[in-house]
Amino acid sequence: MLGQWLAATRRHSTASLYSHKHSLVSQSLHRQRQFTNTWQLSSKRAFTSSHYAQTAERVRNIGIIAHIDAGKTTTTERMLHYAGFTRKLGDVDSGSTVMDYLPAERSRGITIQSAAITFGWRDAQVHLIDTPGHVDFTVEVERAMRVLDGAVAIIDAVAGVQAQTLTVWRQTSAYGIPCIVFVNKMDREGADWQRAVKDVEQRLGTRALVLVEPEIEKLAQGKYEPSELRYWVDAVTMERIEYDASDKTGATVRRQLLTPEDGRAYEVAGRAREKLVETLAELDAEIVDEFLAVDGDHVRVSTRAVRAAVRRATLSNMACPVVLGAAFRNVGVQPLLDAVIDYLPSPTERPQPKAISGSQKLNESREISDSRKTKSPASRNALTNDDKLVAFAFKVTVDAQRGPMVFVRVYSGSLDARMTLVNGTRGGIRERASKLLQMYADSSEEIRTIRAGHIGVVLGLKHTRTGDTLLHPDHTSLEDATVVAGRERSAMHMLTEEDVREPVGLQLHGINVPPPVFMCAVEADSPKDENPLAQALASLLLEDPSLSVSFDAETGQTVLRGMGELHLEIVRDRLRASVNVTFGTMRVSFREAPSCTGSARFDYDKDIAGRPSRAGLRVEIEPHDRNANNVFVEMPDELVAVNNPAMVAFPWLHTSIRRSIWDGVHNALLRGTLLGFAVVRAKVRVSDIVYYGHYPSTPAAYRACAAQAVFQALAQCSPQLLEPLARAVIQCPANHVGAVLSDINGSRMGRVLSLDDSDDVRGSKSIVAQVPLSAMIGYSSALRSLTAGSGTFSMHVEDYGPTTKQQRDQILKDSLGY
Repeated sequence: MLGQWLAATRRHSTASLYSHKHSLVSQSLHRQRQFTNTWQLSSKRAFTSSHYAQTAERVRNIGIIAHIDAGKTTTTERMLHYAGFTRKLGDVDSGSTVMDYLPAERSRGITIQSAAITFGWRDAQVHLIDTPGHVDFTVEVERAMRVLDGAVAIIDAVAGVQAQTLTVWRQTSAYGIPCIVFVNKMDREGADWQRAVKDVEQRLGTRALVLVEPEIEKLAQGKYEPSELRYWVDAVTMERIEYDASDKTGATVRRQLLTPEDGRAYEVAGRAREKLVETLAELDAEIVDEFLAVDGDHVRVSTRAVRAAVRRATLSNMACPVVLGAAFRNVGVQPLLDAVIDYLPSPTERPQPKAISGSQKLNESREISDSRKTKSPASRNALTNDDKLVAFAFKVTVDAQRGPMVFVRVYSGSLDARMTLVNGTRGGIRERASKLLQMYADSSEEIRTIRAGHIGVVLGLKHTRTGDTLLHPDHTSLEDATVVAGRERSAMHMLTEEDVREPVGLQLHGINVPPPVFMCAVEADSPKDENPLAQALASLLLEDPSLSVSFDAETGQTVLRGMGELHLEIVRDRLRASVNVTFGTMRVSFREAPSCTGSARFDYDKDIAGRPSRAGLRVEIEPHDRNANNVFVEMPDELVAVNNPAMVAFPWLHTSIRRSIWDGVHNALLRGTLLGFAVVRAKVRVSDIVYYGHYPSTPAAYRACAAQAVFQALAQCSPQLLEPLARAVIQCPANHVGAVLSDINGSRMGRVLSLDDSDDVRGSKSIVAQVPLSAMIGYSSALRSLTAGSGTFSMHVEDYGPTTKQQRDQILKDSLGY
């Protein structure tokens, strides 16, 4: 401890923490401060187009993440109310929230899709994205984390860190996003914030910096009454925080500087400050110097120094600030908002995202602007409006009147209304941004520009999809791409539309979308409903990248694939609201894998539109690493030219042909020869690539040739069927454990991995099991029946396992009908 070390190395003793009588003359004028958020009914929303933040340093792009039912939306509604955005508090149970505006969200009481909103707090502009907490909608969290600079992780004070909390925390860690933890629901029976903080450190792997504590100390599992939640202490400022009991909305908050005369409140604040400074001293050298300068008195360390040390530890991801509260009781939200402004980074303090050019490989990525690299992190990553536009489309929604609404984060330059944009991901397609919007959940306001570091919505982009990079037409990375396109036109005289749309220019790294694991058939009730169904599915696919639709030629069915039961239920409800459709039985998505080696040579020779198309190559497929559910493709560096020196004159053709072959192989492996499922655990070796010249050997010819060769080689590999295996974590009372275990080991053919006391709820057991995903369909209802409604579970697909011959035959019979 710092105090012990100082006592051992100094000759004089330091003053006692609680008896120190330091001078408060300079602070006497601030003995009591009152912060009351008031607003006029006619006032404008904070930071609308007429209140735009002038500098990126005053911008915060944050997300709210948590396990389902931890209080994300309730906390967000309080933030909006205290910021003056809403005139009354929204309630999840009554369906009156601003952020959950979809009918399905209000009827189910959960967040289904992420919603963005902008508001102001302490002269800063906050772009906030409220994300879902259900595992089926993990992709919504993924694409939000891709563009955010900070996050607020909400944790239940009773349950602590839960399964989905770990998932979303890993997503923030993957992008290096600094986080603040809000321990919510302090008013519940069994709330134990100290255990929750310990849970944060042990399970999330970070140091916790508790900034605010209750003035009234409770024993573990003690319940705080509403009157006891009025008084808190701030360890950073050494102030008492008092919530006015006469203000039922919690908008009136008083802060009072504590002195030794305040007795118990000062002692609680002193212990909290001591622990905070001691923890910071293990992470930050500057706070140690401040501590020594005041003779080792934790209380005399200045508020400025403590706040700066907390900020440095947060931005470096060495620790996370922790704020306590009870959002439903309107307690703790204002300190949380202050922490967002004080400790989370602005866009200028975050590293630039990695980018690649159209001809680069993924491991050759670089930062957007190398010219900004200096020793200062802030100046190195400074976003200026003088640079050419680089923006990232992270979300697309479809509005019945406005059409596609593309949510973008601007990383460099500025995006203006009526501006022409180049979509580098789609091969340089030019589109015009007809209008720009600033979103307030389901409402919006038209703005003239979206500056660097900000988030907004663009209308008029019909070809832009989630994960696309939008560039200024004069961006320097497009110069080389324009030259290459000109060479291709002059040499080959013809290019298909698909060939032209190969990526060009600078591209930001996209969004990782996990493959769907549940599926069901969807069919229009009548021929007149087929076209509306196709349009509705197209809109859903545009909005949700985790959803996929395919057509089974053998059965004539349209197959819809999603991330889980709830995901497909939501899609079903949305489709039935506008189209007359029938859904088939829900099934899981299997995988296929080769069990032996197979090879095939294919020569493509076909006339297309009166022009000859020729290509030839050999494909060999063999089993690959069973622990890696992916495909490895090998291709030679040289092509075989048939008496044609063109490959020497035009070496850039190598890249075009290699990309086309890779596309053909990849597309063919998406549909196996057994039941049409994707092929995994395979190594594909391409060889003997024959080139016949410019005109016959087009990229389209190589794409088709590679696909046919893969199909023929797969037929020789005796493919086996792999079923997805889910890792299920089940929480249930101890008296129901026997029934749950019997069900898992019996009819569901699962394997129990562990059985322990639950860390979340006292008197409950936690069962971890690996179960075939197909056996988990409908498990939510079954678990409620087994546990009298008291059991809960979460699961995710962690691996694929081979099926037995009997299982395979039954699956084939169920799928094919014979």
